[in-house]
Amino acid sequence: MHQLAREVNMAGYWPSSAQQINDLNGKPIVGAKAFFYLGGTTTPLEVYRDYGLTNPHPNPLTTDGFGRFPSVFLDEADGFYDFRLTTSGGTLLYTASQIPVIGPSVGGGGAPPAPVDPNAVFKTGDMKPRYDTGFHEGWVRLNARTIGSALSGASERAAADCQPLYELLWAVDTTLVVLGGRGASAAADWAANKPLTLPDWRGRAIIGVDVMGNIAANVITEASALGWSGGAATHKLTIDEMPAHTHKESQEHNYGVTTGRPASGGPFGPIDADTSSTGGGANHNNIQPSKATTIYIRL
Repeated sequence: MHQLAREVNMAGYWPSSAQQINDLNGKPIVGAKAFFYLGGTTTPLEVYRDYGLTNPHPNPLTTDGFGRFPSVFLDEADGFYDFRLTTSGGTLLYTASQIPVIGPSVGGGGAPPAPVDPNAVFKTGDMKPRYDTGFHEGWVRLNARTIGSALSGASERAAADCQPLYELLWAVDTTLVVLGGRGASAAADWAANKPLTLPDWRGRAIIGVDVMGNIAANVITEASALGWSGGAATHKLTIDEMPAHTHKESQEHNYGVTTGRPASGGPFGPIDADTSSTGGGANHNNIQPSKATTIYIRL
């Protein structure tokens, strides 16, 4: 058991992961840059977003709008690493050298997947609401803009880290538009630098597909396929949708003794036969009490 675990590449977790970097006044340093190198050298070192060491980060790594670095994993096989931290303008903040890459304990922490594996929480294609409006490291917004390779010119994100999501969406939802036309495969379109349109969740609620691997629930029967879009913010009733009802017409007469014609008054009252139309005919509101946020999807 121990021998098998030693043969598996382990990952170490960078201690500054998810930490906020502040200046001497306690203000977050937005856009701070961390450069990683092989221990004792000036050779750039690849660091990763995931415990499995399959999804590389850019090097240098930058802090987000809150001055925080994302989660960073290093290959334990590299042994030691150096890093240099600067401001966004390149002013050196500090350096550290010959730091050991320490992975989880084989006996206590267990072999992969380890408890610190972020993919045990979120995987490519997972969605989440976030009370934010801007870019979120490792995620893109479901806003009908595009993703693609670094050379694609995609409008939401154009970077190598989009490829896993690109290939997933390309395969599971054929209604998503590939600019330049769908080719033979997701890999071919990615290599051809064709942007892929993201699903559009602007102003829309989330519901479950009516089938979802089972027989149809027949709750919202139109929602039979992944990515179905429907519903309306307002609706105008048709005649068939109005409640069944009748219009009452009353005619109460008082006939004159000599004329035999209806009079304007008398014990039975005047003629009452008003059936004129009423109501404005406006659309009615269909929206449940709601609060808006941003929907993100994992790269």
